[in-house]
This record gives sequence, C-alpha cells and structure tokens, in this order.
Amino acid sequence: MQALRYQYRQLLRTAGLAVALGAIALSVLTPTSAWALFEDDEARKAVLELRTESRASTKEMNRAIEQMKARFEKQFDDMAKHLDRIEATARGQLELQAQLDALRQELATLRGRVEVQTNELTQTQRQQRETFAAIDERLQRFEPKQVTIDGQTFKVEQAERRSFEAALGMFRAGDFKAALGAFQQFQSAYPESPYAPSAAFWVGSSQFALKDYKAAIATHQALIALAPDGPRAPDATLNLGFAQLADGDTKAGRSTLEGLVARFPAAPAARAARERLMALPPDKPARVDRKKTGR
Repeated sequence: MQALRYQYRQLLRTAGLAVALGAIALSVLTPTSAWALFEDDEARKAVLELRTESRASTKEMNRAIEQMKARFEKQFDDMAKHLDRIEATARGQLELQAQLDALRQELATLRGRVEVQTNELTQTQRQQRETFAAIDERLQRFEPKQVTIDGQTFKVEQAERRSFEAALGMFRAGDFKAALGAFQQFQSAYPESPYAPSAAFWVGSSQFALKDYKAAIATHQALIALAPDGPRAPDATLNLGFAQLADGDTKAGRSTLEGLVARFPAAPAARAARERLMALPPDKPARVDRKKTGR
C-alpha cells in the first residue's frame, strides 16, 4: 500500500513538471519567432500580448493541474481507505480463521480425551458388573432358596438343601448305608427343616433296604404318628406294611395294608398295597379249644 502511494505521487509530480517545462518553452520560443517576423513596435506589442496570454494560460493550466491533483489525491485517499478497510477485514478474517483452526484443534484434542475417558468408563463399568455378578453369585450360595417339597413350597438354606440332596443321591446310587448315615446326620443338623418328613421317610427306606426291619417299622410308625395326613403318609404306611411282612408279622402287615387302602384309596401307594394283599395267603381260621367247649 505504501509503495502504491509513493508511485502515484511520483506520477503526479512528473506530470506537473512536464506541463511547466512546456509553458517555459512556449514563452521563450514565441518572442524569438515574433522578432524574426516583426521589427517594429507593433510586433513587440504583439509579442508582449502573446507572453501575457501564455502566462495566463500557464496559470490556468497550473490551476487545472492542481485541481486535477486534488481530485486524484482525494480519489487516491478514498481508495487507500477502502484498501485499508479491505486489509483490516482480511486481517480479521485471517485472525478468525486462525481462531477457528485453534478451536478445531482443541475440539479434536477434547474428542480424543472423551474417547479415552469413555473407553475407561466402559471398562470400569464392565469390571463393576463382573464384580457385582461374582458377589451376587457368592451371596446366592448362602441365601435361602425356594424349593418344592412333597408338593409344598418352602425356603431353605443352601447348605441345608445341598446336604439333603447329597444324602438322597447316595440312596439313589444304592449306597444305603451311607445314605442312612447322611440322613440321620441331616436330622440332627436340621431338626426343624421342611425336609424333616422326607428325611425320616428315607431313613426308614434305607433301614428297610439294609433289612433292618424293626428299625424301619419304628421309623415309619413315628413318621405316620407325626403327620398322619401328610403327603408322605401313604408311602410311609406302605413301607410300614412291607417291613412288617418282611419281619414275619403277616397279621400286622395285612392290617396295615388294608388300612392304607381304606384310608387312601386313590393314592398310588394303595394300588401297590392291593397288589401285595392279593399275593398274601388267606387268613387261617382261628383254632377252637374243644376242651373249653366240651366237645
């Protein structure tokens, strides 16, 4: 911008100097020509008039040049101001662009930090879920569980349930001696357990399987006395009748089985009792003492 202004001013000075030199040349050459043509007073008078007119023309030309210079200077100043505004706007735009670039860089940095923190948060949440799941799994091992026993729903401790199921697994595997010990140990550890009637039934069943019939009879009788209408009563009565028959007390066994059929006619155990009764020999008639009758 400064260089442009300097060049413009130099141009104006050059133009003014050219006009001035032209005027001087005109003033010098004109008298010489006039002297060559006219040698009298009239000629000199004409020359003086021409010189005066030349000087007036020069002044007028100088005034016009000054006006022109003034207009050019004003136009130049206006142009310079306009250029200054353009430069200021351009500088502002450059500064704005620089600020935008800086903001973009800062935004990219923040985005990277957010991604890192998001990944860290995701990993932390996953670790927390895994930790909570492990804790919950451990707690569930100790929390009471809902179970169904003989058609009824109860809540039992985990260790209690595992102990009963372990003893039952021994019985089903045919290890009746181990099952008997496990069920008896269960009864001692959990006397008030909802599994207690089932445990007593399996104790009697284990005793029967081990051919300890008298113990089996006592166990089933105690269970029936404790819960005569309980869900285990039909099966316990059937096992009691079988144990009595196996122990040689056919009369008691028959009576027990007949009572089972009469008391629980629709139970599956009653069906087994009927089949066993049909296989029993008929009752012998009672012997009559003839001495007492006199015959």
